[in-house]
Amino acid sequence: MKILSKRRVVDRTTHWGITLGGATVILLILTLFVFIFLEVYPLLKGASVVEKSTCSLNGNAVLVGIDEYQEIVYAIYEDGNVDFTSLSDGKLIKRHNIKRIISSTITAVCNDKGRILMGTNDGRVLKTNIDFSVSFEGEERIITPEISDEEVGFTDKGEKGIQYITSNSDEGVTVTVFYTKGGRLILKSADIEETLFGGEEIIETITDITALLDMNVQTTPDKPTEQDSDLQITSLALDYFTENLYVGTAHGEVIHINVRDRENPLLQERVIVSDESVTSLGFLLGDVSIVVGDRKGDISTWMRVRDETSQSGWSLKKVHTGKPHKTGITSIASSSRNKCYVTAASDGTIQLKHSTSEQTLLNLESKTMPTAIAFSPKANGILVADSAGILTHWNISNPHPETTLKTLFGKVWYEGYEEPEYVWQSTGGSDDFEPKFSLIPLIFGTIKGTIYALIIAIPIGILSALYTSQFLHRSLKKIIKPSIEFMAALPSVILGFLAGLWLAPLMERIFPAIIIMPIFLLIFITIAFCIWKCLPRHIKGKYSQGAEALFLIPFFIVAILLSIYLGGLFESFIFKGDYRQWFLGILGLQYDQRNAVVVGFAMGFAILPIIFTISEDAMSNVPNHLTSASLALGAVPWQTAVRIVLPIASPAIFSAVMLGFGRAVGETMVVLMATGNTPIMDWNLFNGFRALAANIAVEIPEAPFGGTLYRVLFLAALLLFMTTFIVNTIAELIRQKMKKKYSHL
Repeated sequence: MKILSKRRVVDRTTHWGITLGGATVILLILTLFVFIFLEVYPLLKGASVVEKSTCSLNGNAVLVGIDEYQEIVYAIYEDGNVDFTSLSDGKLIKRHNIKRIISSTITAVCNDKGRILMGTNDGRVLKTNIDFSVSFEGEERIITPEISDEEVGFTDKGEKGIQYITSNSDEGVTVTVFYTKGGRLILKSADIEETLFGGEEIIETITDITALLDMNVQTTPDKPTEQDSDLQITSLALDYFTENLYVGTAHGEVIHINVRDRENPLLQERVIVSDESVTSLGFLLGDVSIVVGDRKGDISTWMRVRDETSQSGWSLKKVHTGKPHKTGITSIASSSRNKCYVTAASDGTIQLKHSTSEQTLLNLESKTMPTAIAFSPKANGILVADSAGILTHWNISNPHPETTLKTLFGKVWYEGYEEPEYVWQSTGGSDDFEPKFSLIPLIFGTIKGTIYALIIAIPIGILSALYTSQFLHRSLKKIIKPSIEFMAALPSVILGFLAGLWLAPLMERIFPAIIIMPIFLLIFITIAFCIWKCLPRHIKGKYSQGAEALFLIPFFIVAILLSIYLGGLFESFIFKGDYRQWFLGILGLQYDQRNAVVVGFAMGFAILPIIFTISEDAMSNVPNHLTSASLALGAVPWQTAVRIVLPIASPAIFSAVMLGFGRAVGETMVVLMATGNTPIMDWNLFNGFRALAANIAVEIPEAPFGGTLYRVLFLAALLLFMTTFIVNTIAELIRQKMKKKYSHL
């Protein structure tokens, strides 16, 4: 009884121990899933308003701005007064009156990174610089506004006033373009050049380019054609490079003028962008894409794209469309951090949008029609002045504006590309770089690497397991099976190191030999088989069954050496001396040293022991009475192996393949070290790829904590987690079905 009681205690303890262990594993997996999901979840959240504040203005503001800490705002009024106001309490900090604005009003204004140009109703162009200095007294931050006036830049002799103005500066060159109420389009440039004695000299050029507005694009190299109808200019925009001027018209047209040559600008292109009047133009960060707003409220983003049919080789094309307003667009303000921009309409609605993702992030409202809007320097605040004299400030949170299902999994038209594409490029070399987070190239690379690895590992692993379990002598099996199982203990970093630094250069040198190697192996295996069959029985009888495998080894070595020896001759005869150039010229395939073939061999070598071990164990455990019955009925050993052993062991073999699949999907170091890690989508055997796991290993050390890249990498990890979970679940269901099917044998 005591023995029985002890057994019951042990049985119950074991039962609850196994149950607790299984529950703990499930709990840990669920915890891991929840943790990863919580890191990804903020990507699904949009922008939000953190705080809203208002204050009263002392007039009709034509321009507003804010410091980078969102503590002080300024407003420039029509009469030339400038007020600096504290956002915290609404108190006036400083008032400045712009000099030389006497009995005149400001009719046009533009802000060039703190350098503000203003056009007046009496035809003058004035310049004012606004900046904020930051100092600290102990732990208290003190922000001091600074403003300075400059000389008059231009005076319209007709005194008809300035209607629109735009300006930009680059490397000592300042270009200003303005449109007068008299219908003149004036370009003024100021170049700072060093004199012979080390001083500086300002060379100014003023060019009337109005005549270009009445012309069509050049149809012949020497003479443009004239435009029939008169144009009414409604907006201007000059890029940061001071080369491209865009003019919006009341006919829904955007005119592109190349102003690189200041004295002889060239009409580049005329594009119909809307069936309504163009009311506002604004460049996005980088000054490559331009946002167009019209009187109907439509918003679109345009960009110059290569076009062989165009005379210049480029043409302006619409690449993105934003959610429209119900009334006409009055202002556009772009972010200095990303591709976000703010639009204001005449009905008082304000929208925060992201150009590339084409999503509207926020919908705001002012009491009356906005007269001026501004985006804070850190893109975390929106400032709007309306016609009722109310200044409204929204402090916003907008951490991940560029991520949507479309940008993560769809084709997106990025700046510099000729069409929408799947692109992963998380970092760039300039401040105006736009991160590209399409996961499709990484998913494609994962699938590509997995397929090539399984193509090599599955047939070798299963066939070698079949031979080892059914034909190989036990004495050899005791040596070979542990050796192959020992391969599973090799660190993947070692395999990746060998694949990248040894195997890849070796394959590049002897690739023609690799092509012909299967042919020579087949020939020499056939020769070995014929020789073995011709040997006398008393010679073959000295060796145990399965020893013929050792007889094949010298033939394998000779076939490999002969292939390498004849590889050069094969390359000269078939590939005309250079297989890389032949692949590129004839097949259009670029051969990279670290390519999918190398990864297939290396990763196939990594997952081969898993498939071999599980398959061999399953085949060895097939009941002897089944194999003996088959042999007794006259079947030869290979027929028994194929028709009896393989079907019965198929559930376990399928499990082995799925485990190999899971290892290949999650493999990191081999893919990282044996490919070029280029996130491209191409089934070409001879170029590289980038997989999800390898991308996480490469990017996560440099990803800012909590940033978009950081969370997108967690999304990649979540995809891997869900993929392996779903695939393994389906595989288990299939395995159970196969097991039930063959269990009656």
